[in-house]
Amino acid sequence: MRRAGWFLVALASVLAARLVAAQQGWSGTVTSGYSNGIGDTFEGPGSLSATGSLYRPIGRNVDLSVELGYHGLGTTTTLLSDLYGPGSSYREEFSTSAWQGTVGVRLRPFGSHLRPYVGVGGGAYLLRTRDVIDVRDASGQPIPQYAFRQTDSELHPGVNAGVGVDRLLSVGRVGIGVHARWHGIIAPSGIADFFSVSLGLALD
Repeated sequence: MRRAGWFLVALASVLAARLVAAQQGWSGTVTSGYSNGIGDTFEGPGSLSATGSLYRPIGRNVDLSVELGYHGLGTTTTLLSDLYGPGSSYREEFSTSAWQGTVGVRLRPFGSHLRPYVGVGGGAYLLRTRDVIDVRDASGQPIPQYAFRQTDSELHPGVNAGVGVDRLLSVGRVGIGVHARWHGIIAPSGIADFFSVSLGLALD
């Protein structure tokens, strides 16, 4: 899934560059950083966060946005010894991630060369869980009857809110900035939320 996240960033970069070059007024941002669950919904440490965004101004300091993102939300690992005989080993990895497809609006003060902003958005979040169990005997060979692998996906509505600065450093049309977001996935059991922080490249 990490490779898929990086592929998403590369694809979004290409699309953003093409649109920015083709139509004046468009801008694009590609970010990479860290995401982590809030509370007990997502267990384990966080992981890669990667997003690609396109913006179109609709006013002097208001932009509409379309955003795609991938967020790793933690992997927990369980290790047990001698569970299936002396010298045997049991390893289970349970990981959670989310794909994001949202639209939004951001407000940024006019005239600031740093381009700070606040924004909100909403759309769809694809929540994925992956459970893998590997059992080996005393010699290190897999015991096939205990092997287990399962992946589940659930599509839910979600919202996000964030702040950031697009151009802490500028080199021509490219700016380097920092971004922070809160994401809330609206599931039947309640809101599963997480945050992401990232560095980004802005092109306009």
